[in-house]
Amino acid sequence: MKLHALSGVDQGPAFHAAVDAIAAVVPKPRYPHIPVFLDDRPDSSARVDLMRLAVLVALERVGGTVHPVPVTNPFGYLPDHGWLVSREESPPALTFLNDETMPRERTATVVGGQDGPVRITVGEARFEFDPPSEEECRRLLDAGARGAALNSPVFPAAGPSLLARGNAPDEIVLWRLGLPTAWFRLPGPVLAATYVSESHLDALITLVKVDGELFVHVTGDGDTHLVKLRTPVDFEVAEHDLSPLYLHCVEFWDVGVYFRRAGEWWYLRWSPGHVLLEPSNSKLHQPDRFPFHTKLDGAGIGLRGTSSSYAWDRGTAWEVTGTDWEDTLIPVPPEEEAVHLTKAGGGPVLLTREGAVVRARTRDTVHTVVEFDGPVLFHHGLPWVAVQRSPHLVEIIDVATGAVLHRLDTA
Repeated sequence: MKLHALSGVDQGPAFHAAVDAIAAVVPKPRYPHIPVFLDDRPDSSARVDLMRLAVLVALERVGGTVHPVPVTNPFGYLPDHGWLVSREESPPALTFLNDETMPRERTATVVGGQDGPVRITVGEARFEFDPPSEEECRRLLDAGARGAALNSPVFPAAGPSLLARGNAPDEIVLWRLGLPTAWFRLPGPVLAATYVSESHLDALITLVKVDGELFVHVTGDGDTHLVKLRTPVDFEVAEHDLSPLYLHCVEFWDVGVYFRRAGEWWYLRWSPGHVLLEPSNSKLHQPDRFPFHTKLDGAGIGLRGTSSSYAWDRGTAWEVTGTDWEDTLIPVPPEEEAVHLTKAGGGPVLLTREGAVVRARTRDTVHTVVEFDGPVLFHHGLPWVAVQRSPHLVEIIDVATGAVLHRLDTA
């Protein structure tokens, strides 16, 4: 089963006619896995977003699998086969390693508003489409998970995705940047889950319990040795919140997963001839940019951020080190707790919490990101946080501005 861009939804004949027209001018991609760089704008129109989705589906039809990436985070990619799909008439230059930029023939723009035509360019080709009303386009975009509860939402990986349990313990709701939300039923109750979209694997990976056994289940396209992980357990999965599932591969024959149960981290791993389930001996567990590696820290002192960045408490300030910036001291008042390290605007940002207020602190600035009484989710690869406003609504918020970038709404 492939995780298509339109998994679980049908956008209707007019949408597919637009996909047909766009696909006719898309050149055959060099590789079957296509990174597609998308902008994050808080003021987007559903009509524009639906037509942007048509571009993504056209790329998928011609090439294989699309891998949405925020345009603000192109690090580690080369412009040799990806696409830039922008909602700006004149998209800013997207610069990669060695100062290379995305060529015009693999750049698309989708521009419009809440009424009137939506204009699309794909390379030198020009299109105009008249999608339905803003309300109808929002209904089409949200159709895949309408009615699903969003229980125990998590950022499962370093990529742009979010997972939650649905109405029952064996259901998972998957949000992916730029794509419709999808709703899955698994073979049994789900304890932990992640989503991987890489060159050899595009899959929802879950840890489920069936007939007294806990095992890894893969929904999607690609092969992984993780399916060998299977062990008997005597606890009930449905009694626990959904945990992120962090993948860890030491060697091709030594694979495992980390997950949290009842506040404790566990390690399920396979070595030739046996499977072991044991408590983790690390204090810190975070997903790495490479999906088959988990950042671990046995001491659990300080904070770890993106790439190789760290922060330690030095009393009145936190010292932040990393390969992308010089060592920096970020002042933190004693009434605030440092909770997360991320990167925004090219430099380190330390997130702190005081009661309901989450603030973003740099060496010279401070601003409020969100004020929220409940749990706040922190993304380990992007400058995002998320809050659950209602049982059917999760908002993803930009650390740099405090603006709501994405709304996962299933009501």
